[in-house]
Amino acid sequence: MLDKILAFTESVAALFLLLVAALTFSNVCVRYLFDAQIPDWFDFSKQFQAIAILWGIALTTYRGSHICVDILWEHSNRVWKRRIDLFATATTLALLAPMAWMIWVMVANMGTEATSDLRVPLRYFYAVAALGAVAAAILAAKRILRLYADSAARADDAAGSANG
Repeated sequence: MLDKILAFTESVAALFLLLVAALTFSNVCVRYLFDAQIPDWFDFSKQFQAIAILWGIALTTYRGSHICVDILWEHSNRVWKRRIDLFATATTLALLAPMAWMIWVMVANMGTEATSDLRVPLRYFYAVAALGAVAAAILAAKRILRLYADSAARADDAAGSANG
């Protein structure tokens, strides 16, 4: 089940990133070929990019595969690596959960804000982005549970080996 959720999350992030690229490419073509531009292309590309980033954060948080420099982590033993991962993921969750909440507050208080040309309500874009922020917080919590369960299982294995 978790694999399906991760695949869905990855697909949403990839789809919106593809939409940013396609919209930008299409607008450039329209601009050079017809001396015009796609209405609201810039507003849409900003909203699509925000959605792609927030859904992407959900994946990288769960997988722990973000780009970083881990000098301390690389030179630590397995126990300290797990502790560092738990602390880092808990810190990430502590930032993502309030961010998700605040994006939903923004959605609730959007009023009639809309794109400049087509007057498409921004609320829809913010809601999809907020779902990505919620997914990020949930997957961070799931990663903490997985890291904790893995460290508990290793401790049980070590205790069993010492007693056996």
